[in-house]
Amino acid sequence: MARSAAAKKVAKAASAGGSGRGFRPRRDLLFPAAMLLVVILGVVLILVARIERSENAPAGPPRLGDHWHSLYAIYDCDDFILDLYPNDVDDLSGIHTHGDGLIHIHPFHTGVTGQFATVGSFMGEIEFELDDSKIELPDGTILDESGEGCASPDPDSDDPDIAEPGAELRIMRWETLQATKALAFTEDLRDVRFLGDGQIFVFAYVHPSVENADVPRPDDAFLRSYLNLPPEDQPLVDGSTEEGPVLDDGGGSEPVEGDLPVTSEPNETVEPGTDENSMGGEPAAATP
Repeated sequence: MARSAAAKKVAKAASAGGSGRGFRPRRDLLFPAAMLLVVILGVVLILVARIERSENAPAGPPRLGDHWHSLYAIYDCDDFILDLYPNDVDDLSGIHTHGDGLIHIHPFHTGVTGQFATVGSFMGEIEFELDDSKIELPDGTILDESGEGCASPDPDSDDPDIAEPGAELRIMRWETLQATKALAFTEDLRDVRFLGDGQIFVFAYVHPSVENADVPRPDDAFLRSYLNLPPEDQPLVDGSTEEGPVLDDGGGSEPVEGDLPVTSEPNETVEPGTDENSMGGEPAAATP
């Protein structure tokens, strides 16, 4: 009987020990499971960060290595301001001017490529202050919509909004040297983009009743001549007259049409909502 009782105790102890050993592996699974969960969460966070970064990355031209030139001018009510303005600071972005009436666009870093290559980035390099209602020039001239404005082109109109003086600030952008119509921007002016070589920009301060088509296009002879020269012969500026900068290349001939930048852009204003105005969140342009 004693031996039988001892055998039962041994069997019971063995049974209890076996049960403990059978449960321990299940507890040991908690740590690797937690590690696996951490890894999965880390991978998910990395993927989300990459998606967000790709959405905010520069899209489209200009890219690093591109070198474009655009013409810009200031139009005050009924005439162009012919002064030329140099950079006031060291060129940090690669979107600048040499005091020649041109915007030189060759980005130094991705912060001014793609949709970030804007009028605002150019304004950061020169002594211009620009918002949607006012532009201040380096000589202290301020063209402000809340100021005296421009004389009405039709002071005898029965509509007081037309008859009274007033002003609206617009950016007019001709897409190519061949374009005859311009896109007009009146909002988010600093976000207007540079989209190609040979574009023309006019910062127009005009009476609100003036049609976009009535804002004159500036003389582009200097830009055409500049683009036709090899890079090593492109000067910073070769002098100026009361008609603006003049490039003396010794030839005195008109630029050859075939040497102008190759483009498939239409010679018409693009309607708001088309592919061009949807690139990189550029502000929508008004119709002419």
